[in-house]
Amino acid sequence: MVRIPVTSRAIRSVGYDADARVLEIEFSRGRLYQYDEVPASVYEWLLRAPNKGAYIARVIADHYPARDVTPFETPELLGPLRATLAQLRGKVD
Repeated sequence: MVRIPVTSRAIRSVGYDADARVLEIEFSRGRLYQYDEVPASVYEWLLRAPNKGAYIARVIADHYPARDVTPFETPELLGPLRATLAQLRGKVD
């Protein structure tokens, strides 16, 4: 799915598949979620919302089935994971 960058502190990009009615949101911290059965109007309003994070919390989250589709090898997630593992190794040794 093609996502477009958005201006937001919480959201990096959003995409929409009109045929499948799937909204995809890439959050600034690297997580990627897909929301099912989202009407096109919700996506269009998301693009216009001045505060996209608040709009997602109020209108999308907990209202549509969601799944985390973040690729495992996302650089934003690997760095903190490696740091945590290094700390754990230090405590175990």
